[in-house]
Amino acid sequence: MEFLPAAKPQVLHLGSEGSLHLLVSDIYLFGNRLGGRTHDHNLYCCCYKSIYSMEKDRFDLNLLRVLVAVHEASSVTAAAERLGVTQPSVSYALGKLRCAYADPLFVRGASGLVPTAVCTELYRLFSDMLANVDTSLSARRDFDPGRAQRRIRLVMSDIGELYFTPLLLARFSEVAPHMELEVIQASTERIDEDLALGRVDAVIGNLPQLLESTRSTVLFKEHYVCLLSVKHPDIHEEMTCEQFTAARHVMVASPFSGHSVVENVLTRHGIVRRIAVRLPHFTVLPELVANSDLVATLPSRIAALYASRGDLHALPVPVPIPAFQVRVHWHARQEANPFNAWLVAEITKVLRLL
Repeated sequence: MEFLPAAKPQVLHLGSEGSLHLLVSDIYLFGNRLGGRTHDHNLYCCCYKSIYSMEKDRFDLNLLRVLVAVHEASSVTAAAERLGVTQPSVSYALGKLRCAYADPLFVRGASGLVPTAVCTELYRLFSDMLANVDTSLSARRDFDPGRAQRRIRLVMSDIGELYFTPLLLARFSEVAPHMELEVIQASTERIDEDLALGRVDAVIGNLPQLLESTRSTVLFKEHYVCLLSVKHPDIHEEMTCEQFTAARHVMVASPFSGHSVVENVLTRHGIVRRIAVRLPHFTVLPELVANSDLVATLPSRIAALYASRGDLHALPVPVPIPAFQVRVHWHARQEANPFNAWLVAEITKVLRLL
């Protein structure tokens, strides 16, 4: 099957927003990029022909946005809320897409709408295409944080929420009073994808697994300390390696906690902690440790915050554990977006002071 020519690119208009355009030649370029795979090659041709079968040389890009939104939300209702349109509008758009591609696109499943194989391929093509369109349009608009009305979506751990959110919210309230801040604890397995697709705007934390797939900058260096009750029966002003080994420990085993780093270092030193409690979050630690003989190993800044209560104090870990870097991550695909550039600069400005 031959690729359809792109010698005379046609303009695709984005629904009622007639000022937003995408060249059909862009879809041709997607086809060239996929040329080595027969199934994708055929799908590309299907996309190209379907565009023309709908309305000669015009295609409503809002239909692409509908497919992407429904695919990500697995629900027509949730997709409508995300797009700011009515549910019947989303259903109508899906009907047009089903006719165009001669495929049901979604079928009902136990946990919502399940995409067909054709829909999954279309989603991959359309989400990339729309991300490129949005980035190019954003780059041509002036961004004014003082007037912008949008939601800032940040991913961080629960201790990040506790430590970073008040500082960031104070800054955003000052320079971007019409924006809303949403803090998300996303799965670390999907964070790079969420950043690439714009589901989240930035990630803050110690996540070395993201270094290869994202852009990042260092906010500050951090190290581990031990947190324990001021009334601990055996450990007072200092802690020996023997006391550390003999103590009962609480471990926070979340993807953001860095507990594996601590365990690896202790193992190399031949130390096996007596784990009494395993927790998914840090927020319960103050009450748990203050009223027991437990010892927690955690980053120094959050330990100092907890110790300010008066019934807890922090001591050095008697085993040398390497320091780590807390970074803000974003995706290369969003670098041309002036909002993202502003957001990363603001986060860096605020948190580098810590």
